Amino acid sequence: MTDDTSRRLTRDELAATHGYSRTTLERLWADRATNGHPDAQRDGRTLTWDATEWAEWDRGRQDLITGAEFARLLGHKDSSWVSKAANVPPEGFPAPTEWGDPENRRRPKWRRGDAQRYADTRTSSLPPAGAGNRSGSRRGTSYTDDPRLALARRILAEHPEERPARHIERLHQLMPGSSASTWTKILQTARRPEQD
Repeated sequence: MTDDTSRRLTRDELAATHGYSRTTLERLWADRATNGHPDAQRDGRTLTWDATEWAEWDRGRQDLITGAEFARLLGHKDSSWVSKAANVPPEGFPAPTEWGDPENRRRPKWRRGDAQRYADTRTSSLPPAGAGNRSGSRRGTSYTDDPRLALARRILAEHPEERPARHIERLHQLMPGSSASTWTKILQTARRPEQD
C-alpha cells in the first residue's frame, strides 16, 4: 500500500473514511446489481475495495436525487407524478439511474443533472405535468401529459375486447396508487380521440 491508487480498504475502513455506518455499507453492497457498487476482492475472509474507485462511485451516487427532489425541480408539491412518470415516461423524461426497490420498480433516483436538464427543456407551452385544464381548453384533457393516460391508451389498444373492470385491474398492476374511480375517468379520456 504505497500510494492511494493501489490502496485497498475493508468495509470498516470505508465506514471510517467516508462516514457511513457498517449497515449502510452492507446494504449498498447487497444492492450492487442495481446501484453499480464497485467490485470487491477477497483477502482471506475479508472483502476489500479499491479506495479511489470506491470514492469516485460514492461521489456519483451522492449526485442522485429522489422523486421528491425531482418534483421540486419541476415545481410540483408532491412526488406522485414523478414516481408514475418513472414507470411510464412522457417524452424526454429521463430514465431512473437507480431503483431503491428494483423488483417492484419503486423509489427511483435520477442524476441531478438529468433531472435539471428535463426541468429546463420540457415544453413550456404545456401546463405543468399532471395539472388540469379548464373545461373546453384547447390544450387537451385534464390528464394531458399524465403518464397514466399513455398507459391507459396502451392497455386499451392491447386489450380492446376486455371489460373496463379488467382494464382497471391491469392498470393497478402496472401503476399502483390511483383509485378505481380515477382510472375510470382516465380510461374514459383515453377512449376519446387525441387532440393536437
